[in-house]
Amino acid sequence: MPYIRNMARFWNEATMASGTRKAGFDENPQTQFEAGSRKAPLRVPAKRERVKLGEGGRFVIPAAMREEMGVKPGEDLILHVENGELRVRSWLQNLRRVQAELSALKKPGESVVDEFLKERREEQRRSDERLDRLHAEGTARKGAK
Repeated sequence: MPYIRNMARFWNEATMASGTRKAGFDENPQTQFEAGSRKAPLRVPAKRERVKLGEGGRFVIPAAMREEMGVKPGEDLILHVENGELRVRSWLQNLRRVQAELSALKKPGESVVDEFLKERREEQRRSDERLDRLHAEGTARKGAK
């Protein structure tokens, strides 16, 4: 700890003496990348990150992981617990996975939409028949009184 305190004191004295104190991103400015001058840095995707659970059970997904998942702030996510582990999947990725699984069940040349509409029309026809029957029974009871 004494080393850290000494370094902090040295830093404060040096910045006070120079009269310029940089803060935030200006402390260590990033140099401009020249495409032809050197090779692009090798980007290794983040496999594991340590995050802190905040108030209300919130945590931040690190930027490298969000990029690898293909999600941006504000997008919907699907969360589930499997064997005691929290799994996070993007809504779009989950939709594509479900579509792929269900497309394997579809017969070639079969129209899922046409089948759905046929079932809905049959269901509506049965509902209409029931409503007509109940209306006829109610009218007959009213007339019998």
